[in-house]
Amino acid sequence: MLKPAEMRELRIVCLEEHADAVIKRIDALGSVHLTDIKEFLEEWEGLIEPSKAGATLMQTAELLARIDSLVALLRARTAEGARAGAKKSLREMLFKAPGAEEEQVAARVAARVAERVKERGEERRLAEVEAEFGGLEAAVTELAGERERLRAELSDAEELLGVQKILADFGVNLEFVSGEKNFISVLAGWLPSRNLDALGSSLEAEVGEEQFVASSRAEGEQSFALVVVLKKDRAEAERALARLDFERWQQPLPLPLPLEAEVEAEIKRLERELRENEGKIEALRREKFEDLLEMQELVQIEESKAKVKVLFGRSERVRVLEGWTPKEEVEKVVAGVTEETGGFSVVEVREPAREDVRVPSLLKNPRILKPFEGVVKMYGHPLYKDIDPTLLTALIFPILFGLMFPDIGHGALLLLLGLALVFAFKGLGEEARGAGVIVSLCGACSVVAGALFGEFFGFSEYATHLVEGSVGLQIPHSLHWFVNEPLWFEPIPNVEFMFVVTMLIGVIHMGLGLSLNVVNNFSKKTTLQKLTGLVQIWCLFGALYFLLLLFGFFFDELKTGNTPLLLQNATLFVLLPILLLFVFKVVSELRHDDSGGEGEGEGEGKREGEGKRESRAKRGAKRGGMDYFIILIDGVIDALLENFFRFLANTVSYGRILALALCHAALIEVFILLSFMCLRVNVGVAAVVFLLGTAVVIVLEAIMAGIHTIRLHFYEWFTKFYEGGGVEFTPFRL
Repeated sequence: MLKPAEMRELRIVCLEEHADAVIKRIDALGSVHLTDIKEFLEEWEGLIEPSKAGATLMQTAELLARIDSLVALLRARTAEGARAGAKKSLREMLFKAPGAEEEQVAARVAARVAERVKERGEERRLAEVEAEFGGLEAAVTELAGERERLRAELSDAEELLGVQKILADFGVNLEFVSGEKNFISVLAGWLPSRNLDALGSSLEAEVGEEQFVASSRAEGEQSFALVVVLKKDRAEAERALARLDFERWQQPLPLPLPLEAEVEAEIKRLERELRENEGKIEALRREKFEDLLEMQELVQIEESKAKVKVLFGRSERVRVLEGWTPKEEVEKVVAGVTEETGGFSVVEVREPAREDVRVPSLLKNPRILKPFEGVVKMYGHPLYKDIDPTLLTALIFPILFGLMFPDIGHGALLLLLGLALVFAFKGLGEEARGAGVIVSLCGACSVVAGALFGEFFGFSEYATHLVEGSVGLQIPHSLHWFVNEPLWFEPIPNVEFMFVVTMLIGVIHMGLGLSLNVVNNFSKKTTLQKLTGLVQIWCLFGALYFLLLLFGFFFDELKTGNTPLLLQNATLFVLLPILLLFVFKVVSELRHDDSGGEGEGEGEGKREGEGKRESRAKRGAKRGGMDYFIILIDGVIDALLENFFRFLANTVSYGRILALALCHAALIEVFILLSFMCLRVNVGVAAVVFLLGTAVVIVLEAIMAGIHTIRLHFYEWFTKFYEGGGVEFTPFRL
């Protein structure tokens, strides 16, 4: 589990007529990750060339786009129907697993697709789908176009009716606001409700008092206004209205305009026709939607096959396919391809190097750890050579969270919430269940940390003394069971000790990362690089010693003036590892220059001939004093900045564990104090304050603890051994 699954490279060579059969078998096996042949062309030395996209790929891509558009249209209609019908209750949304009906539809469609694929050839299937889909597309498009027309006409009619009613309240009709008048201009339209109060003053500033304004304030964002000005003042009035975002109403129908009763009758007619139209679309959806899904899946299969063929290498009669499969699946894949081609194929199996970045990585972790794979992938999918940190993340992540969120009661609530997400709230989907696993483990570790620090819903020995000293009240006897003696210590009265503990945790955490880096690279690194990795661990503990000495914890060399012991320990823990890292870096740079970058790539580092030795001699002869000076500066930067000072900063960064633990305890203690103050007023008020405070602390502190736990993993831990950026193993499926 600490390494991605071991992979094997597959090179499948078959005849052109067997290519489709091989694709189908690989799909059935479901264990082969296919790769573009272009990545391996150099190895074939011109014997094959990459395939080109054929007409089938263009045809299927265009047809699939049309089908997807129609599916989306009819699926949107399904969603509208669901919203118009009975809404799901909260109980159904939380506890009922989604997708039961969709799974049944998918199963029926899959069975029909399998039968159709078995009975008909590729060209016949595509021709049938295109013919069948063409008629369905025309029918749905016509109905959808008619629906849009009806909706537009209905919207215009409803707007016209609304304007008629507003004008009737003003005592005018539609003819008054339509057409040109001899001496006046009438401007009717909509403007933001917030600008309505400024309408009169803005017009008066532009045209004076020779204007009239009537307005109707609507409940929404837009209000209607009728403005009458002299014809000569029209331009000034329009400028004033433009500043207020006035949008003039345009009459939708030519004169003479219909009466209000006629508009109402037109609205009823349009609504009736719209219902009839939607009924036709719904009937078509019920009758043809599964057929449409079948067409979609058939075309997707053909498109996938066409896309895969582009990955092939080709010669006149031969096709070459490159891919990857887990080691334990090799025999099945070889046997399947051989059977499908009747033995007229060659399957070459090769073991790739762990450093090959082309190799996809497959993580094989127990199901309970899968949610933590998501945390790891937020940083980057593991490279094939990487250690898979999922298991260690699953162990360490909840522990760090629990130390930042230490409370028996709060942790128990998180644990119950996580268990509910996993086992009860099935309606929220698989992602919520995965989050529930993480929340459950974090809650359990919070309970343990709360027991160690003696906190239960914020009550502790320190909180008890705080209440007695600040409010002058004794903790009621009924609440004494909330107060527990810590199994270890309380953070607030022992801040210095807690800070030391957090730094120790940080050094152990980062030391684990550095150790994993040494182990992961031990077989492929030079002796110098292996020694550098070990000295980095030494330097990390030296950084811890320096911090403890700096803050005056445990070591009394400075206080007692024991200079010999101080110099001895400082040399052993701080100066010596820094000096060794400096020397190793300088030697590494000198070797790198002398070898012309040897070791940078797997291929070049292995080839060394006379020409390279000559070039090394020339480079050594040309190196000057400035070159050596730059190498020395580089060594200082690497030893001090890149290692020692970085370890110092990383170690102090784990102090956020202390900060979050103190913040959690202090914040809940504030609400406990407020609750006891409210006891003098009313017990109910005190209970409400305590419950609200508990809710605020749990939500706020849990989010903050989660964010900072992720941050410690990404920036302090992963950077020590984990690269990420790998290719995820994705088995080919049609």
